[in-house]
Amino acid sequence: MEHEAAIRFGAFFGVFALLALCELLVPRRALAMPKTERWLTNWGISIVNTGVTVALKLLGGAVAVAAAVDTEAQGWGVFNALNWPFWVECLLVFAALDFAIWVQHWASHRIPVLWRLHRVHHADRDIDVSTAIRFHPLEIALSLGLKTALVYILGAPVFAVILFE
Repeated sequence: MEHEAAIRFGAFFGVFALLALCELLVPRRALAMPKTERWLTNWGISIVNTGVTVALKLLGGAVAVAAAVDTEAQGWGVFNALNWPFWVECLLVFAALDFAIWVQHWASHRIPVLWRLHRVHHADRDIDVSTAIRFHPLEIALSLGLKTALVYILGAPVFAVILFE
């Protein structure tokens, strides 16, 4: 897809700005730390994670959308072997990816080595929209690997992966 990155970043920043504005206009509680200090930390972590994602893409193209393009071109994966309606495949891929990330999150709370990575997200003293971008870079890499593997197994349509991302 030609403008995939622009669409993803536009959607992300649009939703982020909308939620940040809502939090500013209707705060739920007083903050324990100044928002600027937390946001600098959370955005700093997010920028490092973006670097990890870009590095993985440069090293092996192992990101979910690139994997979907590859499976489509190669005819790999379950859905490339089936002739199901496009909307059914998209719905099932979206649900499968969402479930896989939920399982990863569940495991991150129960497996000590994964919890060591995941607690970066939970170390935020105030929870707001910026907490959603605060993750350990290795957790981001594991998540990308999980999604990429699932995309290859399923032969996920590119549209479904972009919609999920």
